[in-house]
Amino acid sequence: METVKDPQFGDILDYQRLRAGMMDVLDNVYPTFNLMGSMLVATRHFKNNPSYMTACAASGLAYMMLVAAEEYELAAQLKGKIFTLSWTEEHTGTDLLSVRTRATKIDDDPSGKQYHITGQKWLINNSYHADYHSVIAKVDPSADGPRSLSIFAVPHSSTKNWQRLETHVLRSMVLTKFDIDGPGILIGQVGRGLEILQRMALPSKYHCAYMGVKMVDDSLPAAIEHLSSKSIFGSNPIAFSNVFRQLYNLAQQAALINFSFFRALAFSDSPFLQFHGIMLKSWLLLKCNEILSQNLLVTGSKGFLKVSNIGGNAIDSFVYPVFDGHYTLNTLLTYKHTRRYLEARTEGDIAERMRILSENAYVPLEGKQILNNSRETRRPPFFDYADYIKRCALPIDLDARLLIRASADIMDAIQDRGDTNEPEYRYKIGMLVHNLEALLSAVELWKVTGNDHYLNAIIMQYNDVGKLINRIISEGDLTVDFIEPLRQLPLPKPSDPRGFLLGLLDVKGQIRGT
Repeated sequence: METVKDPQFGDILDYQRLRAGMMDVLDNVYPTFNLMGSMLVATRHFKNNPSYMTACAASGLAYMMLVAAEEYELAAQLKGKIFTLSWTEEHTGTDLLSVRTRATKIDDDPSGKQYHITGQKWLINNSYHADYHSVIAKVDPSADGPRSLSIFAVPHSSTKNWQRLETHVLRSMVLTKFDIDGPGILIGQVGRGLEILQRMALPSKYHCAYMGVKMVDDSLPAAIEHLSSKSIFGSNPIAFSNVFRQLYNLAQQAALINFSFFRALAFSDSPFLQFHGIMLKSWLLLKCNEILSQNLLVTGSKGFLKVSNIGGNAIDSFVYPVFDGHYTLNTLLTYKHTRRYLEARTEGDIAERMRILSENAYVPLEGKQILNNSRETRRPPFFDYADYIKRCALPIDLDARLLIRASADIMDAIQDRGDTNEPEYRYKIGMLVHNLEALLSAVELWKVTGNDHYLNAIIMQYNDVGKLINRIISEGDLTVDFIEPLRQLPLPKPSDPRGFLLGLLDVKGQIRGT
Protein backbone atom coordinates (compact mmCIF):
# COMPACT_ATOMS: atom_id res chain seq x y z
CA MET A 1 0.00 0.00 0.00
CA GLU A 2 1.12 3.54 -0.70
CA THR A 3 2.98 5.72 1.78
CA VAL A 4 2.75 9.48 2.11
CA LYS A 5 5.52 12.04 2.36
CA ASP A 6 5.51 13.60 5.81
CA PRO A 7 7.57 16.82 6.32
CA GLN A 8 8.76 15.64 9.74
CA PHE A 9 9.13 11.86 9.33
CA GLY A 10 9.59 11.22 5.58
CA ASP A 11 7.84 8.27 3.91
CA ILE A 12 5.26 6.93 6.33
CA LEU A 13 1.95 5.11 6.14
CA ASP A 14 -1.15 7.19 5.47
CA TYR A 15 -2.69 7.72 8.91
CA GLN A 16 -5.83 9.20 7.41
CA ARG A 17 -6.36 5.91 5.63
CA LEU A 18 -5.73 4.09 8.90
CA ARG A 19 -8.24 6.29 10.69
CA ALA A 20 -10.86 5.71 7.99
CA GLY A 21 -10.71 1.93 8.52
CA MET A 22 -10.62 1.90 12.32
CA MET A 23 -14.36 2.38 12.83
CA ASP A 24 -15.14 -0.77 10.81
CA VAL A 25 -12.49 -2.73 12.69
CA LEU A 26 -13.74 -1.55 16.09
CA ASP A 27 -17.33 -2.41 15.21
CA ASN A 28 -16.10 -5.97 15.79
CA VAL A 29 -14.72 -5.05 19.22
CA TYR A 30 -17.65 -3.07 20.65
CA PRO A 31 -20.58 -3.37 21.30
CA THR A 32 -20.10 -7.02 20.28
CA PHE A 33 -16.76 -8.81 20.39
CA ASN A 34 -15.75 -10.80 17.30
CA LEU A 35 -12.08 -11.69 17.44
CA MET A 36 -11.76 -13.07 13.92
CA GLY A 37 -14.18 -10.52 12.49
CA SER A 38 -11.94 -7.62 13.52
CA MET A 39 -8.94 -9.25 11.82
CA LEU A 40 -10.83 -10.01 8.61
CA VAL A 41 -12.08 -6.42 8.39
CA ALA A 42 -8.53 -5.16 8.88
CA THR A 43 -7.38 -7.42 6.04
CA ARG A 44 -10.12 -6.04 3.79
CA HIS A 45 -9.12 -2.45 4.50
CA PHE A 46 -5.34 -2.80 4.61
CA LYS A 47 -4.65 -5.79 2.29
CA ASN A 48 -2.38 -7.51 4.84
CA ASN A 49 0.25 -4.78 4.46
CA PRO A 50 2.45 -5.41 7.55
CA SER A 51 2.90 -1.74 8.48
CA TYR A 52 -0.80 -0.88 8.17
CA MET A 53 -1.94 -4.11 9.81
CA THR A 54 0.46 -3.63 12.73
CA ALA A 55 -0.61 -0.02 13.22
CA CYS A 56 -4.25 -1.10 13.04
CA ALA A 57 -3.72 -3.92 15.53
CA ALA A 58 -1.85 -1.67 17.97
CA SER A 59 -4.65 0.89 17.84
CA GLY A 60 -7.40 -1.72 18.17
CA LEU A 61 -5.71 -3.48 21.07
CA ALA A 62 -5.15 -0.22 22.95
CA TYR A 63 -8.83 0.64 22.48
CA MET A 64 -9.69 -2.76 23.96
CA MET A 65 -8.70 -1.45 27.41
CA LEU A 66 -12.08 0.31 27.47
CA VAL A 67 -13.97 -2.93 26.76
CA ALA A 68 -11.78 -5.00 29.10
CA ALA A 69 -12.46 -2.49 31.91
CA GLU A 70 -16.17 -2.39 30.98
CA GLU A 71 -15.98 1.37 30.38
CA TYR A 72 -18.72 1.10 27.78
CA GLU A 73 -19.79 4.75 27.69
CA LEU A 74 -16.24 5.82 26.92
CA ALA A 75 -15.86 2.95 24.45
CA ALA A 76 -18.84 4.23 22.48
CA GLN A 77 -17.57 7.82 22.62
CA LEU A 78 -14.03 7.06 21.42
CA LYS A 79 -14.68 4.32 18.86
CA GLY A 80 -12.91 5.11 15.60
CA LYS A 81 -10.07 7.07 17.22
CA ILE A 82 -6.43 6.06 16.80
CA PHE A 83 -4.92 4.69 20.02
CA THR A 84 -1.46 3.55 21.07
CA LEU A 85 -0.15 0.92 23.44
CA SER A 86 1.98 3.30 25.53
CA TRP A 87 3.27 0.85 28.08
CA THR A 88 7.00 0.27 27.56
CA GLU A 89 9.79 2.50 28.79
CA GLU A 90 13.40 2.39 27.64
CA HIS A 91 14.80 1.20 30.97
CA THR A 92 12.19 -1.53 31.52
CA GLY A 93 11.15 -3.10 28.21
CA THR A 94 8.42 -5.60 29.07
CA ASP A 95 9.03 -5.36 32.84
CA LEU A 96 5.95 -3.23 33.40
CA LEU A 97 6.22 -3.42 37.19
CA SER A 98 9.30 -1.19 36.91
CA VAL A 99 7.67 1.68 34.96
CA ARG A 100 8.39 5.17 36.28
CA THR A 101 5.49 7.03 34.71
CA ARG A 102 3.47 8.59 37.52
CA ALA A 103 -0.21 9.48 37.89
CA THR A 104 -1.27 12.13 40.40
CA LYS A 105 -4.94 12.58 41.23
CA ILE A 106 -6.49 15.94 40.37
CA ASP A 107 -8.21 16.79 43.65
CA ASP A 108 -10.92 19.14 42.41
CA ASP A 109 -12.26 16.59 39.88
CA PRO A 110 -15.75 15.47 41.02
CA SER A 111 -15.61 12.25 38.96
CA GLY A 112 -12.45 11.00 40.67
CA LYS A 113 -11.23 9.86 37.26
CA GLN A 114 -8.91 12.72 36.28
CA TYR A 115 -5.19 12.33 36.92
CA HIS A 116 -2.09 14.28 35.88
CA ILE A 117 0.31 11.91 34.10
CA THR A 118 4.08 12.51 33.90
CA GLY A 119 6.72 10.25 32.40
CA GLN A 120 8.33 9.02 29.19
CA LYS A 121 7.34 6.15 26.89
CA TRP A 122 9.58 4.44 24.35
CA LEU A 123 9.24 2.56 21.04
CA ILE A 124 5.53 3.30 20.70
CA ASN A 125 3.73 2.77 17.39
CA ASN A 126 1.23 5.42 16.17
CA SER A 127 2.25 7.73 19.03
CA TYR A 128 2.69 10.98 17.07
CA HIS A 129 -0.55 10.52 15.11
CA ALA A 130 -2.69 9.03 17.88
CA ASP A 131 -5.76 10.63 19.42
CA TYR A 132 -5.36 8.70 22.68
CA HIS A 133 -2.69 6.67 24.44
CA SER A 134 -3.30 3.62 26.62
CA VAL A 135 -0.79 4.46 29.36
CA ILE A 136 0.44 2.27 32.20
CA ALA A 137 1.44 4.37 35.22
CA LYS A 138 1.80 4.21 39.01
CA VAL A 139 -0.27 6.27 41.43
CA ASP A 140 2.23 5.35 44.18
CA PRO A 141 5.74 5.54 42.65
CA SER A 142 7.24 3.48 45.50
CA ALA A 143 4.95 0.48 44.88
CA ASP A 144 6.18 -2.46 42.81
CA GLY A 145 3.65 -5.29 43.19
CA PRO A 146 0.88 -6.43 40.79
CA ARG A 147 -1.52 -3.86 42.29
CA SER A 148 0.94 -1.00 41.71
CA LEU A 149 -0.17 -0.40 38.11
CA SER A 150 -3.13 1.57 36.82
CA ILE A 151 -4.14 2.23 33.23
CA PHE A 152 -5.17 5.59 31.74
CA ALA A 153 -6.54 7.03 28.51
CA VAL A 154 -4.27 10.00 27.80
CA PRO A 155 -5.17 12.45 25.00
CA HIS A 156 -2.63 13.51 22.40
CA SER A 157 -2.59 17.03 23.91
CA SER A 158 -0.85 15.63 27.03
CA THR A 159 2.16 14.36 25.02
CA LYS A 160 5.21 16.20 23.67
CA ASN A 161 8.84 15.91 22.55
CA TRP A 162 8.30 13.09 20.06
CA GLN A 163 11.48 11.57 18.68
CA ARG A 164 11.23 8.97 15.93
CA LEU A 165 13.19 5.74 16.44
CA GLU A 166 14.26 4.29 13.10
CA THR A 167 13.92 0.51 12.75
CA HIS A 168 15.16 -2.16 10.36
CA VAL A 169 11.67 -3.53 9.81
CA LEU A 170 8.26 -2.05 9.00
CA ARG A 171 10.04 1.16 8.06
CA SER A 172 6.98 3.16 7.08
CA MET A 173 5.59 2.99 10.62
CA VAL A 174 6.36 5.82 13.04
CA LEU A 175 7.73 4.48 16.31
CA THR A 176 8.78 7.16 18.78
CA LYS A 177 9.73 7.94 22.30
CA PHE A 178 7.91 10.87 23.87
CA ASP A 179 7.13 12.63 27.12
CA ILE A 180 3.77 12.74 28.89
CA ASP A 181 2.88 15.78 30.96
CA GLY A 182 -0.83 16.43 31.22
CA PRO A 183 -4.25 15.07 32.20
CA GLY A 184 -5.46 11.53 31.62
CA ILE A 185 -8.57 9.50 32.46
CA LEU A 186 -8.36 6.55 34.86
CA ILE A 187 -9.69 3.40 33.20
CA GLY A 188 -11.30 0.97 35.62
CA GLN A 189 -10.04 1.22 39.18
CA VAL A 190 -6.74 2.27 40.71
CA GLY A 191 -4.38 -0.70 40.98
CA ARG A 192 -6.32 -2.79 38.47
CA GLY A 193 -4.16 -1.92 35.47
CA LEU A 194 -2.43 -5.30 35.28
CA GLU A 195 -5.75 -7.13 35.50
CA ILE A 196 -7.16 -5.04 32.64
CA LEU A 197 -3.95 -5.50 30.66
CA GLN A 198 -4.16 -9.28 31.08
CA ARG A 199 -7.74 -9.29 29.80
CA MET A 200 -6.57 -7.37 26.74
CA ALA A 201 -3.45 -9.47 26.25
CA LEU A 202 -5.18 -12.84 25.87
CA PRO A 203 -7.00 -12.05 22.61
CA SER A 204 -4.13 -9.77 21.54
CA LYS A 205 -1.87 -12.79 21.12
CA TYR A 206 -4.20 -13.97 18.36
CA HIS A 207 -3.96 -10.64 16.54
CA CYS A 208 -0.17 -10.78 16.53
CA ALA A 209 -0.11 -14.40 15.31
CA TYR A 210 -2.60 -13.52 12.58
CA MET A 211 -0.02 -11.28 10.94
CA GLY A 212 2.55 -14.07 10.82
CA VAL A 213 -0.01 -16.44 9.29
CA LYS A 214 -1.09 -13.87 6.68
CA MET A 215 2.55 -13.23 5.70
CA VAL A 216 2.96 -16.94 4.99
CA ASP A 217 -0.41 -17.01 3.20
CA ASP A 218 0.81 -14.21 0.92
CA SER A 219 4.41 -15.27 0.39
CA LEU A 220 4.30 -19.01 -0.25
CA PRO A 221 1.70 -18.88 -3.07
CA ALA A 222 3.74 -16.04 -4.62
CA ALA A 223 6.82 -18.28 -4.60
CA ILE A 224 4.86 -21.18 -6.11
CA GLU A 225 3.50 -18.94 -8.87
CA HIS A 226 6.96 -17.53 -9.63
CA LEU A 227 8.64 -20.93 -9.78
CA SER A 228 5.80 -22.25 -11.94
CA SER A 229 6.28 -19.52 -14.55
CA LYS A 230 10.04 -18.92 -14.51
CA SER A 231 12.07 -20.86 -17.09
CA ILE A 232 15.47 -22.47 -16.45
CA PHE A 233 16.98 -24.77 -19.07
CA GLY A 234 13.61 -24.80 -20.81
CA SER A 235 11.67 -26.01 -17.76
CA ASN A 236 9.84 -24.47 -14.83
CA PRO A 237 11.90 -24.83 -11.62
CA ILE A 238 8.86 -26.22 -9.79
CA ALA A 239 9.26 -29.37 -11.92
CA PHE A 240 12.79 -29.95 -10.56
CA SER A 241 12.61 -32.59 -7.81
CA ASN A 242 14.78 -30.64 -5.37
CA VAL A 243 12.66 -27.47 -5.76
CA PHE A 244 9.39 -29.36 -5.56
CA ARG A 245 10.59 -31.20 -2.44
CA GLN A 246 11.40 -27.93 -0.69
CA LEU A 247 8.09 -26.32 -1.68
CA TYR A 248 6.23 -29.48 -0.66
CA ASN A 249 7.79 -29.45 2.82
CA LEU A 250 7.06 -25.73 3.18
CA ALA A 251 3.45 -26.20 2.04
CA GLN A 252 2.95 -28.94 4.64
CA GLN A 253 4.28 -26.66 7.39
CA ALA A 254 2.33 -23.65 6.12
CA ALA A 255 -0.90 -25.67 6.07
CA LEU A 256 -0.24 -26.73 9.65
CA ILE A 257 0.37 -23.22 11.01
CA ASN A 258 -2.67 -21.90 9.14
CA PHE A 259 -4.87 -24.64 10.59
CA SER A 260 -3.29 -24.29 14.06
CA PHE A 261 -4.20 -20.61 14.14
CA PHE A 262 -7.82 -21.04 13.07
CA ARG A 263 -8.13 -24.16 15.25
CA ALA A 264 -7.09 -22.02 18.23
CA LEU A 265 -9.70 -19.43 17.25
CA ALA A 266 -12.38 -22.11 17.04
CA PHE A 267 -11.61 -23.04 20.67
CA SER A 268 -10.85 -19.47 21.85
CA ASP A 269 -14.19 -18.87 23.57
CA SER A 270 -13.20 -21.57 26.06
CA PRO A 271 -10.62 -22.10 28.83
CA PHE A 272 -8.03 -22.80 26.12
CA LEU A 273 -7.88 -19.07 25.26
CA GLN A 274 -4.64 -18.43 27.14
CA PHE A 275 -2.89 -21.73 26.40
CA HIS A 276 -3.44 -21.55 22.65
CA GLY A 277 -2.72 -17.81 22.56
CA ILE A 278 0.65 -18.32 24.24
CA MET A 279 1.48 -21.13 21.82
CA LEU A 280 0.60 -18.90 18.85
CA LYS A 281 2.76 -16.04 20.15
CA SER A 282 5.82 -18.27 20.47
CA TRP A 283 5.82 -21.56 18.52
CA LEU A 284 3.66 -20.39 15.64
CA LEU A 285 5.40 -17.04 15.08
CA LEU A 286 8.86 -18.60 15.21
CA LYS A 287 7.64 -21.23 12.73
CA CYS A 288 6.41 -18.44 10.45
CA ASN A 289 9.88 -16.87 10.54
CA GLU A 290 11.41 -20.21 9.60
CA ILE A 291 8.99 -20.85 6.72
CA LEU A 292 9.35 -17.34 5.30
CA SER A 293 13.15 -17.46 5.46
CA GLN A 294 13.30 -20.85 3.72
CA ASN A 295 10.75 -19.68 1.17
CA LEU A 296 12.98 -16.72 0.31
CA LEU A 297 15.95 -19.04 -0.22
CA VAL A 298 13.93 -21.37 -2.48
CA THR A 299 12.54 -18.48 -4.52
CA GLY A 300 15.93 -16.89 -5.17
CA SER A 301 16.58 -13.45 -6.60
CA LYS A 302 12.90 -12.63 -7.21
CA GLY A 303 12.40 -12.43 -3.45
CA PHE A 304 14.92 -9.62 -3.07
CA LEU A 305 13.00 -7.19 -5.25
CA LYS A 306 11.20 -4.42 -3.38
CA VAL A 307 7.97 -5.10 -5.28
CA SER A 308 7.97 -8.70 -4.04
CA ASN A 309 6.34 -9.55 -0.74
CA ILE A 310 8.48 -12.70 -0.47
CA GLY A 311 11.62 -11.06 0.88
CA GLY A 312 9.84 -8.15 2.56
CA ASN A 313 7.65 -10.47 4.60
CA ALA A 314 10.63 -12.65 5.55
CA ILE A 315 12.34 -9.60 7.05
CA ASP A 316 9.30 -7.90 8.58
CA SER A 317 8.04 -11.11 10.18
CA PHE A 318 10.84 -11.06 12.73
CA VAL A 319 9.30 -8.12 14.56
CA TYR A 320 6.32 -10.17 15.80
CA PRO A 321 7.89 -12.86 17.99
CA VAL A 322 11.12 -11.14 19.03
CA PHE A 323 9.97 -7.67 20.11
CA ASP A 324 11.34 -7.45 23.66
CA GLY A 325 11.59 -11.25 23.73
CA HIS A 326 7.84 -11.86 23.77
CA TYR A 327 8.29 -15.39 22.39
CA THR A 328 10.55 -16.22 25.34
CA LEU A 329 8.17 -14.73 27.89
CA ASN A 330 5.21 -16.56 26.41
CA THR A 331 7.05 -19.87 26.29
CA LEU A 332 8.11 -19.52 29.94
CA LEU A 333 4.42 -19.06 30.84
CA THR A 334 3.67 -22.53 29.43
CA TYR A 335 6.17 -24.29 31.68
CA LYS A 336 3.78 -24.32 34.64
CA HIS A 337 1.27 -26.37 32.60
CA THR A 338 3.74 -29.16 31.78
CA ARG A 339 2.95 -31.75 34.46
CA ARG A 340 -0.80 -31.38 33.99
CA TYR A 341 -0.33 -31.60 30.21
CA LEU A 342 1.79 -34.77 30.36
CA GLU A 343 -0.14 -36.52 33.11
CA ALA A 344 -3.74 -35.78 32.01
CA ARG A 345 -5.86 -38.93 31.92
CA THR A 346 -9.29 -37.58 30.92
CA GLU A 347 -10.46 -39.03 27.62
CA GLY A 348 -10.66 -36.39 24.89
CA ASP A 349 -13.91 -36.31 22.91
CA ILE A 350 -12.84 -36.75 19.28
CA ALA A 351 -16.33 -36.44 17.84
CA GLU A 352 -17.07 -33.20 19.73
CA ARG A 353 -13.75 -31.61 18.77
CA MET A 354 -14.25 -32.54 15.14
CA ARG A 355 -17.74 -31.05 15.28
CA ILE A 356 -16.41 -27.76 16.68
CA LEU A 357 -13.64 -27.63 14.06
CA SER A 358 -15.98 -28.54 11.19
CA GLU A 359 -18.54 -25.91 12.22
CA ASN A 360 -16.39 -23.10 13.64
CA ALA A 361 -12.94 -23.18 12.01
CA TYR A 362 -12.51 -20.19 9.68
CA VAL A 363 -15.91 -18.78 10.73
CA PRO A 364 -16.01 -15.32 12.41
CA LEU A 365 -18.12 -15.74 15.54
CA GLU A 366 -19.08 -13.35 18.31
CA GLY A 367 -17.75 -14.30 21.73
CA LYS A 368 -16.69 -12.96 25.10
CA GLN A 369 -13.00 -13.81 24.97
CA ILE A 370 -11.97 -10.44 26.38
CA LEU A 371 -14.09 -11.03 29.49
CA ASN A 372 -13.16 -14.69 30.05
CA ASN A 373 -12.61 -15.69 33.65
CA SER A 374 -8.84 -15.71 34.24
CA ARG A 375 -9.17 -18.51 36.81
CA GLU A 376 -10.52 -20.77 34.07
CA THR A 377 -8.04 -19.75 31.38
CA ARG A 378 -5.14 -20.34 33.75
CA ARG A 379 -6.18 -24.00 34.14
CA PRO A 380 -7.31 -25.33 30.74
CA PRO A 381 -8.94 -28.80 30.79
CA PHE A 382 -6.16 -30.98 29.36
CA PHE A 383 -6.88 -34.55 28.32
CA ASP A 384 -4.78 -37.61 27.52
CA TYR A 385 -3.33 -36.51 24.17
CA ALA A 386 -1.39 -39.72 23.47
CA ASP A 387 -4.57 -41.75 23.94
CA TYR A 388 -6.49 -39.22 21.80
CA ILE A 389 -3.98 -39.54 18.96
CA LYS A 390 -4.09 -43.34 19.18
CA ARG A 391 -7.90 -43.32 18.97
CA CYS A 392 -7.75 -41.07 15.89
CA ALA A 393 -6.54 -44.25 14.12
CA LEU A 394 -3.75 -42.84 11.99
CA PRO A 395 -2.76 -45.07 9.03
CA ILE A 396 0.91 -44.65 10.01
CA ASP A 397 2.93 -46.19 12.82
CA LEU A 398 3.25 -43.25 15.25
CA ASP A 399 3.65 -43.69 19.01
CA ALA A 400 2.67 -40.43 20.70
CA ARG A 401 2.96 -42.12 24.10
CA LEU A 402 6.71 -42.48 23.47
CA LEU A 403 7.01 -38.68 23.18
CA ILE A 404 4.96 -38.09 26.33
CA ARG A 405 7.06 -40.62 28.26
CA ALA A 406 10.34 -39.08 27.07
CA SER A 407 9.10 -35.61 28.01
CA ALA A 408 8.15 -36.81 31.50
CA ASP A 409 11.56 -38.50 31.86
CA ILE A 410 13.25 -35.20 30.95
CA MET A 411 11.18 -33.40 33.60
CA ASP A 412 12.19 -36.01 36.19
CA ALA A 413 15.87 -35.79 35.24
CA ILE A 414 15.81 -32.00 35.51
CA GLN A 415 14.05 -32.23 38.89
CA ASP A 416 16.61 -34.74 40.18
CA ARG A 417 19.33 -32.22 39.35
CA GLY A 418 17.51 -29.43 41.15
CA ASP A 419 17.29 -27.38 37.92
CA THR A 420 13.51 -26.99 37.64
CA ASN A 421 13.71 -23.23 38.13
CA GLU A 422 16.51 -22.68 35.62
CA PRO A 423 15.20 -20.34 32.85
CA GLU A 424 16.98 -22.42 30.18
CA TYR A 425 15.05 -25.57 31.06
CA ARG A 426 11.79 -23.74 31.68
CA TYR A 427 12.05 -22.26 28.18
CA LYS A 428 12.96 -25.58 26.56
CA ILE A 429 10.15 -27.44 28.33
CA GLY A 430 7.65 -24.72 27.40
CA MET A 431 8.68 -25.02 23.76
CA LEU A 432 8.43 -28.81 24.02
CA VAL A 433 4.81 -28.53 25.20
CA HIS A 434 4.04 -26.21 22.28
CA ASN A 435 5.53 -28.69 19.83
CA LEU A 436 3.57 -31.56 21.35
CA GLU A 437 0.38 -29.52 20.98
CA ALA A 438 1.37 -28.76 17.37
CA LEU A 439 1.57 -32.52 16.77
CA LEU A 440 -1.98 -32.86 18.06
CA SER A 441 -2.97 -30.01 15.75
CA ALA A 442 -1.38 -31.84 12.79
CA VAL A 443 -3.36 -34.98 13.64
CA GLU A 444 -6.58 -32.96 13.81
CA LEU A 445 -5.72 -31.28 10.49
CA TRP A 446 -5.63 -34.73 8.89
CA LYS A 447 -8.71 -35.91 10.78
CA VAL A 448 -11.00 -32.97 9.99
CA THR A 449 -9.99 -32.69 6.31
CA GLY A 450 -9.77 -36.42 5.63
CA ASN A 451 -6.79 -35.63 3.39
CA ASP A 452 -4.04 -38.27 3.55
CA HIS A 453 -1.57 -35.83 1.99
CA TYR A 454 -1.33 -34.23 5.45
CA LEU A 455 0.09 -37.42 6.95
CA ASN A 456 3.53 -36.05 6.11
CA ALA A 457 2.69 -32.88 8.08
CA ILE A 458 2.11 -35.17 11.07
CA ILE A 459 5.39 -37.01 10.50
CA MET A 460 7.32 -33.76 10.08
CA GLN A 461 5.89 -32.40 13.32
CA TYR A 462 6.58 -35.68 15.14
CA ASN A 463 10.20 -35.40 14.01
CA ASP A 464 10.32 -31.78 15.18
CA VAL A 465 9.23 -32.92 18.64
CA GLY A 466 11.80 -35.73 18.59
CA LYS A 467 14.52 -33.34 17.45
CA LEU A 468 13.74 -30.97 20.32
CA ILE A 469 13.67 -33.81 22.86
CA ASN A 470 17.03 -35.06 21.58
CA ARG A 471 18.53 -31.58 21.76
CA ILE A 472 17.40 -31.11 25.37
CA ILE A 473 18.87 -34.52 26.25
CA SER A 474 22.12 -33.86 24.41
CA GLU A 475 22.71 -30.29 25.62
CA GLY A 476 21.87 -31.25 29.21
CA ASP A 477 23.68 -34.61 29.16
CA LEU A 478 20.51 -36.19 30.54
CA THR A 479 20.17 -39.97 30.98
CA VAL A 480 17.06 -40.24 28.82
CA ASP A 481 16.69 -42.32 25.65
CA PHE A 482 16.81 -40.45 22.35
CA ILE A 483 13.82 -40.44 19.97
CA GLU A 484 14.25 -42.08 16.57
CA PRO A 485 12.84 -40.06 13.63
CA LEU A 486 10.04 -41.38 11.44
CA ARG A 487 10.39 -41.73 7.68
CA GLN A 488 8.22 -39.50 5.53
CA LEU A 489 5.81 -41.08 3.10
CA PRO A 490 6.99 -41.05 -0.54
CA LEU A 491 7.03 -37.69 -2.28
CA PRO A 492 3.96 -37.39 -4.54
CA LYS A 493 4.47 -36.84 -8.26
CA PRO A 494 1.47 -34.74 -9.34
CA SER A 495 0.93 -33.92 -13.00
CA ASP A 496 0.19 -30.31 -11.95
CA PRO A 497 2.71 -29.41 -9.20
CA ARG A 498 1.43 -25.83 -8.96
CA GLY A 499 -2.20 -26.84 -8.47
CA PHE A 500 -1.25 -29.61 -6.05
CA LEU A 501 0.78 -27.30 -3.79
CA LEU A 502 -1.83 -24.53 -3.82
CA GLY A 503 -4.42 -27.17 -2.92
CA LEU A 504 -2.36 -28.23 0.10
CA LEU A 505 -2.36 -24.61 1.26
CA ASP A 506 -6.13 -24.27 0.96
CA VAL A 507 -7.07 -25.80 4.30
CA LYS A 508 -10.05 -23.49 4.65
CA GLY A 509 -11.48 -24.67 1.33
CA GLN A 510 -11.16 -28.31 2.36
CA ILE A 511 -12.92 -27.77 5.69
CA ARG A 512 -15.55 -25.30 4.54
CA GLY A 513 -16.09 -26.94 1.14
CA THR A 514 -15.27 -23.74 -0.78
